Amino acid sequence: ASYGQEFAKELAAELRAQKARRKVSDEQIAEAIGVHRVSVSRYLTGDRPIPIVVFADLCRFLQVSPVKLVDEAEQRTRRTPNTSAAIAISVIDGKLPPF
Repeated sequence: ASYGQEFAKELAAELRAQKARRKVSDEQIAEAIGVHRVSVSRYLTGDRPIPIVVFADLCRFLQVSPVKLVDEAEQRTRRTPNTSAAIAISVIDGKLPPF
């Protein structure tokens, strides 16, 4: 997966965490921001990219800073190791035998 795909996945996870903290349903969110409930579900599972306007509305409804969410998602994306690169480095460092 690309950096952008991983970032989007982490951003959706941050939004789900905020949704859980606020104890609101997809239906409540959908009604408040004017989108279909199924769309909300797809945004929050990472199955559909979140348009910037919808992201701003989600943040406002969930009472969280968009900057905070983006920062958290970006930090989590950087912490997610690239498995292929990690394996290659381990082979180079002699920690794993070559394939």
